[in-house]
Amino acid sequence: MESFWSSSRAQSLTGAAVLIIVSMLTVYLLFIDAERWDTTLSLIAILFALNVLCFFTFTSAWTEGSRRRQLSLLWLEASAIVALYFLVDISFVAILGIVWIVQATEIFPIRTTGWLLLGSVAVFSLGQIFHWGDESLMLALTGSVTLGLFHVFAVIATHRARREQELREETAALNRELLATRELLSEHSRQSERLRIARDLHDLLGHHLTAQILQLEVATHITDGAGRQKVEQALALGKLLLSDLRTAVSELREDEPINFKDAVRKLVSDIPGIEVELDFTAALGEIDLAQTLLRCTREALTNVLRHSGASRCVISFSQNSNNDYLLDVQDNGGKRHKIVAGNGLKGIKERIAEAGGSARWQFGPQGFCCRSTCPDTALMLIAAAPVNVACSVLR
Repeated sequence: MESFWSSSRAQSLTGAAVLIIVSMLTVYLLFIDAERWDTTLSLIAILFALNVLCFFTFTSAWTEGSRRRQLSLLWLEASAIVALYFLVDISFVAILGIVWIVQATEIFPIRTTGWLLLGSVAVFSLGQIFHWGDESLMLALTGSVTLGLFHVFAVIATHRARREQELREETAALNRELLATRELLSEHSRQSERLRIARDLHDLLGHHLTAQILQLEVATHITDGAGRQKVEQALALGKLLLSDLRTAVSELREDEPINFKDAVRKLVSDIPGIEVELDFTAALGEIDLAQTLLRCTREALTNVLRHSGASRCVISFSQNSNNDYLLDVQDNGGKRHKIVAGNGLKGIKERIAEAGGSARWQFGPQGFCCRSTCPDTALMLIAAAPVNVACSVLR
């Protein structure tokens, strides 16, 4: 129950209920006042229906992640509201503007929203003066100021809720990255400890065994009779023990692959609103390279979540015939024809360049594709993440 009240669905249903009630009540009051159904009343009813329809479509899954569709619906809804302001002389029609400014706060920066708020209140005030200016200008201005403050309150409350949601998402993403980095560091610590143990065995026990074998070699030349046989047996056992020790040291010194898949799994765990699938066929042995790939994966996922509107994302990691690493981050979001690189793409390019590679991006069959290539022992990164944003919006 608590999750429902904190979800966007509850907000959408509440807004829709408010719009329907205001629309029906306004049309009913106008009909009672006119005592008949005329052309103006029909136009008002159509505008109310258009406003409700735009709101329903704006909050539906069809427009989720599509800024262009949302903007089109928002301006169409604004046009209907402006027309209603001048056609209807009932002041609580301003509730339509309050709901509209809440929608605008959801998709615009707060500075832009501030100008839209000022414009919305100004248009409502002009409508009130148009209806009541001749009879009571003071009443019209008082009503405009009062309902204008409701607009301001709605913007502040919505902006705070939006900002808190963004902070929660950023905190969750940072926590997931911290867990993933800790997984990589744990792998690195285990490898370092294995290497330390191998060195200690080689430097201490290995040297002592070698010295003992040399002493036994000398003893075989100066011992006769039954004692010589025992010395030769001790020499054989010493050589066997040294051979076993060398084998154990070699195994300990072998670099085990870093479990990069588990680190990425922690990075993508519990991401809301998107299904993430992992497909790993290669293994990493360098901790620095793994950290670079992990950060690039995080940047690509951030682009997917913020801009693509996707419901599914596939992360695959493999090696090609040249032993270059390939990391694909691909989703099922929409398509755009022009790309303006923001901080996310630039960050990926810079990290790949530091690893000795290069990055470029384009739209592929599945959507947006950022491809970074590092030859031979470096890496090759493909971060495929459809980005549904206008070209002027920087990531």
